[in-house]
Amino acid sequence: MDYARLMDGFAGECGLQPPDTAAGVVVIDVNGIAVSFLDNAPGGALVLHAGIGEAPGGSGGSVARTLLEANAALTQSPGPVFCQDPETKAFALVRSIPLQTADPALLLEAVADLAQTAASWRKRLGLPAAPKA
Repeated sequence: MDYARLMDGFAGECGLQPPDTAAGVVVIDVNGIAVSFLDNAPGGALVLHAGIGEAPGGSGGSVARTLLEANAALTQSPGPVFCQDPETKAFALVRSIPLQTADPALLLEAVADLAQTAASWRKRLGLPAAPKA
């Protein structure tokens, strides 16, 4: 399945209007979590990105260490991994889904899990809300 068809199917599953996919990115708000859908057609994947937020002043190193330790535990699963934007220093979860195996129902499940995980980590780390995209 290609990115545009997958996003149209996903929108249908959610009862949303089909998104404009021409730019290769679609962003939606899932209960206060900005989830981005990035077209990585050359890599054969759809990349999901869920914002967690910025670390409160002076705690970025501690938060980064905690999330890197959590990444080590996630290496045995197909789930998301933690990352930090090099410019904004905001933390996020990222998951890649191969387009050849993706379908709207799988995407809906992955987005729900990603948003729930991001919200859980935001609360656990005491991070302020990430700005909405």
